Amino acid sequence: MKKIIIPIILGVILASFVLLSIRFFAGGDEDNWICVNNQWIKHGNPKSSKPQSGCGVVKNDWQPQTFNEANLSFKIPPGTTFRKEIADDAGKIRVASFYVEKKVNDIFTYTLYGVYQPNKEATDEDLKLAKKEMDPKTIKDVTVDGYKGIEGLILGPKTRYITVLLKNNRLFTISTIPPTQENKIFTDKILTTFSFK
Repeated sequence: MKKIIIPIILGVILASFVLLSIRFFAGGDEDNWICVNNQWIKHGNPKSSKPQSGCGVVKNDWQPQTFNEANLSFKIPPGTTFRKEIADDAGKIRVASFYVEKKVNDIFTYTLYGVYQPNKEATDEDLKLAKKEMDPKTIKDVTVDGYKGIEGLILGPKTRYITVLLKNNRLFTISTIPPTQENKIFTDKILTTFSFK
């Protein structure tokens, strides 16, 4: 009986060793970032930070939109809607805004909110003032279609990611609500389609 059991145990140990060797040496890195539905998703515990590009491309089924008040054209992804609101004083635009929204079961899961004030002059000082509302750890410089600005996370009752651009001495802001990482990625993809005339 011992003569049969010992070879079986050795065979199981050898087979386990071979399978584990294949898994670790030929199976690839389990701790990595993988691209799922055009978004980088953490798999295991990757040592590298999340990639900033290479996952998903704006597809041709994105719908073109225009926001003439800021001479802007851009595209929105399938499953989202676009609307604008204009506030004027005697026919002169005071504030122009637009929304790109996504609903799931009648609940807004994503809102991009753009605001442009064509009659209010702005300078680099206004960009510096905008930083005061942002979490300092999240502030970074950005450029959207050649216009420089900043972005960061605003905390408080109206927590949101915000991008503030200085466009022809006017402020143009783009907010992302709710401020999840997935929604921020979604906004970044839309921003890549921005084209100011």
